[in-house]
Amino acid sequence: MVVCTLCIGGCFPQSVPLAILPMAEPEAAALNLRGIDHYHVGEWEAAFQLFQSAIQVNPLLVEAHFNAALALHQLDRHVEATQYFTRAGELDPDNGSIIHSTLYRNHLGLSSTLERHLSGGYRYQSEGVKGASEK
Repeated sequence: MVVCTLCIGGCFPQSVPLAILPMAEPEAAALNLRGIDHYHVGEWEAAFQLFQSAIQVNPLLVEAHFNAALALHQLDRHVEATQYFTRAGELDPDNGSIIHSTLYRNHLGLSSTLERHLSGGYRYQSEGVKGASEK
């Protein structure tokens, strides 16, 4: 049973911060990369602030919206995370790294019951969906 659970759990795409090439928007890309550095060491509030700064420089930077959602998720601010996930999906609905992300799917209520339970999404998914409908 444990092996089966581990195999199934490994089938769901991981949600990791996304980077962009600095040529497109150097200042926003640099802020996004700094945010990713903070994210990877568990400094989620600092990461979120940097992703927010990247969004201020370029409001259409889908990666910064997605990354801000990841940081907010880590901070247990799931209603806000859902808003950022929603915006990231609106900005780039064909981006597989986003739309196949387990956290994105959980927050937007798109994941299966099995997927939610294996990823722990059942704990916040209903809160996130409620928050999304309250916008």
